[in-house]
Amino acid sequence: MSTDAASRIAVALPPLDAHALERAVEQDWDLDLLDPTDPDERSVLIRLAHPQLDAAIDIDEDEVIVDGRAINPRLHLAIHEAVATQIIDGDPIEMFQTATRLIAAGGDRHEVLHMLGLTASDQIWSAIHDQRPYDRAAHIAALEALPGSWDALAGAPRTRKLRASRRPKRRR
Repeated sequence: MSTDAASRIAVALPPLDAHALERAVEQDWDLDLLDPTDPDERSVLIRLAHPQLDAAIDIDEDEVIVDGRAINPRLHLAIHEAVATQIIDGDPIEMFQTATRLIAAGGDRHEVLHMLGLTASDQIWSAIHDQRPYDRAAHIAALEALPGSWDALAGAPRTRKLRASRRPKRRR
């Protein structure tokens, strides 16, 4: 594996803490055999890095409270996978560049992945909800706005605040 590929993988995957390593052992995963360049095996690594979400999925929970925020564990992991794929594949290259910029500035690596996930989820939302094609310029602009745009959401449940203005009103 090239140094560049190893660097991308190191940035793309959330870190495995002691609890995650314990969960891997419980589930009989040999981490040395998992290939982060393989999307299926990368998915396992991302899930193991989120033991609380992994456990919630195992018992078929649709919502988990993490840091005082309600999140959907499957959606959270799917966004992590999208970000990891973009970083590892280098498409767009600005995902990796932004991640390394934010980490070099002292950002927590896992939180940086969440920041990148915000920009990716905005593109996904526009594609699905508004039937718009991928807007590379808007995505790059959103990446360049980090961490300021992320910091502006601090103190509020980020996804709820972000999505509340976009969610269609229910008809009664």
